[in-house]
Amino acid sequence: MRGPARRLGAGAFGIGSFRDVLPVVAILVGCAPTPAHAVTPVTPVGVESCDAFLAAYAQCAASPDVPEAARPGIRQGIGTMRESFRDSVARNEAARATVAYQCAQAHEAVRKSLVEAFKCDFPAAPAASQALLQSPPPPPASARAPARPAPTQSPESQNLAKANAYTEAQNHLVRSHPLTQHLADYRRDNERVLRLGTKLGANAWYHFGIVDFDGVIEELEKAVALPGAVPEVDAQAARLLAALREVNPTLKALTRYQTTRAFKEDGFKFAREQHAILVPRVEAAAKAMDAYGTALFEREIARDERRLSALSEDAPARSLVATSLTLRRAIRQFEALGPRADVAPFLAALGEVSNANRQLGTTFDGMSPKANASCTGYTDTVARLIGHGRDVARDIRAKGDPSQPAQRFNEAYNRSVRDLESCQRNEDRMRPS
Repeated sequence: MRGPARRLGAGAFGIGSFRDVLPVVAILVGCAPTPAHAVTPVTPVGVESCDAFLAAYAQCAASPDVPEAARPGIRQGIGTMRESFRDSVARNEAARATVAYQCAQAHEAVRKSLVEAFKCDFPAAPAASQALLQSPPPPPASARAPARPAPTQSPESQNLAKANAYTEAQNHLVRSHPLTQHLADYRRDNERVLRLGTKLGANAWYHFGIVDFDGVIEELEKAVALPGAVPEVDAQAARLLAALREVNPTLKALTRYQTTRAFKEDGFKFAREQHAILVPRVEAAAKAMDAYGTALFEREIARDERRLSALSEDAPARSLVATSLTLRRAIRQFEALGPRADVAPFLAALGEVSNANRQLGTTFDGMSPKANASCTGYTDTVARLIGHGRDVARDIRAKGDPSQPAQRFNEAYNRSVRDLESCQRNEDRMRPS
């Protein structure tokens, strides 16, 4: 069984897409409401070049010359990058070499940028990381895997495989390419400078923290080319692919421009010229990403509604499907919220999630053998998510800023998706019936 697709939404509180995650090599200098004086120590990734990069990044963030307003964004970025690197290796051990190379690249690029911007203490990459960059990039993990003959699939299996490939591409987008948030950051940092015509600072043209969409484009191309049909998603996948292909060359050109320091030679002329091209292309890609994520999200809801109706009342799987389905319905209510919204429907939806989650916990407690730890972890994560959701409603009612609890709600939802996938996978293995 697959877990629910993670949908990209427009975002209600200026914090970007609902389940956005910051990119792997972003230059994170965004503001946050509360100051932080140091970066939380990072948990090792287990890849030498990544651990060296993140430790150096944290050391820079703690430097006295880094503005207080920049520290929370950097700290959040370090945590997100750590999770992304660890996820990549955990999902596919063969990707370790590629991740190590990417961390070595990021170390060099980010160090130059932040030392230039803040004059911070950002140690150089260690010798082992520099040695990686002297060698050709490792081939993709898929290229190193031995070829296997494709088994004959039924039409139903083909459709399921295609839907799963679409979901994997969506999860990749959510983890690494939150365009809505980055477009907002870009406008905040640059458009006032453009209007005034004043001289740009050295860090003014960092565009979204995204080097390119090569990996996502390749993943999506493979998914689109698979046999089978997913009528709810196919058209949105093709639209998204076209939008990413359109914006990709502009991002690559700006990356070359920045990393070669050409902006220092032309007075930012090329960046100004690309501004009028970049913004509409990113806007189109962000809209296509949102439509694609929505199509997957709604498809999963419809699928679980069918699955729920086919399960008997006393089946343990029924409680699990009911909880995840009720939660996704609450997500719809969350994404309808705004600064002056009526929060009553959202709170009612959270109440339904709470009831379903309690029943699920009772079901797990009564199972023999007991449900695996990821299943009980799922109920715990859902309980935390409910608390964060109620905090969002509280802040909206008080006319306060709900962005921090909304971010925690986002993170808890993403965690619940992973726990649900693990629970289903492990239970399918233990109890195939």
